[in-house]
Amino acid sequence: MTTPLPNLHNRRMSDQSTPTAIDPPQKPVTALHQPDTLDLSFEGWSPAVFEMLDRLRAEPHIDQYKKEKPGVTDHLKDPFRRYRDDLVVNWVLPNRLGFETEKHVFSRLLKNDFGAGGCHDHLWMSFYRPETRRLEDVQITHRVSPDGFAVGVYVGAYATDLLEQAKARIQEAPATYLDRVNPLLEREGWRFYTHRGSGDDNETVFSDPLDAVPESVDGAEGIYVRHYIGREETLALGSQLVDRALDLVFDVWPIYRFYLAEGVGEMDPAGE
Repeated sequence: MTTPLPNLHNRRMSDQSTPTAIDPPQKPVTALHQPDTLDLSFEGWSPAVFEMLDRLRAEPHIDQYKKEKPGVTDHLKDPFRRYRDDLVVNWVLPNRLGFETEKHVFSRLLKNDFGAGGCHDHLWMSFYRPETRRLEDVQITHRVSPDGFAVGVYVGAYATDLLEQAKARIQEAPATYLDRVNPLLEREGWRFYTHRGSGDDNETVFSDPLDAVPESVDGAEGIYVRHYIGREETLALGSQLVDRALDLVFDVWPIYRFYLAEGVGEMDPAGE
């Protein structure tokens, strides 16, 4: 008989300091487990969040952010927290993964641009291993933007040591890496891309299976493998976006483990 999962929302107490990560890893999780029935609190994204993000894309400045601030909480941040909680209950806890799941797992809308007042038109989140930080770890990312929703795996930016480790592993075992990436690129909605700097002009994007590891990997400042769900489909999925996202997390898990030397930051589900 399976023990029911604890209700994360009932046991979270905002006024008390409680641990937010599972015990340190002992053995690697090679195969993830997903409950037969998901325990969900996320109700889906509303048209209002995409309309708000459209306005922030058109006017990416703090003045527009201030106008949108009530909706930022009601339509964006609160639903995204419920989505995050559902990932914890249905993915992190059943697999006893050693992730930080609360502190600083979300990005910010306001840019860190030395007072220029810039604002992003998207918000993303990623859990991370408690011995590091979100931007300094390999990230399984979840991102909402005016275009829809995206889930993928990323290494780079501030995680310079891990990026170099990932590149070294790719160089040592290119066929193994392609065996993890190409089955995803054979399916609709997946992209592999590298970037140097920021902005679309600095990206090298591939949407078809790769014959070889792209040359752009060597000089890349970041490497993405990401699946995109369009805006209309995201809205139509409603609460089932969590189910879809978990499938995508399971898809990128072998790549995540490849970057982290097959098992860093994981824990055996049996606790043995």
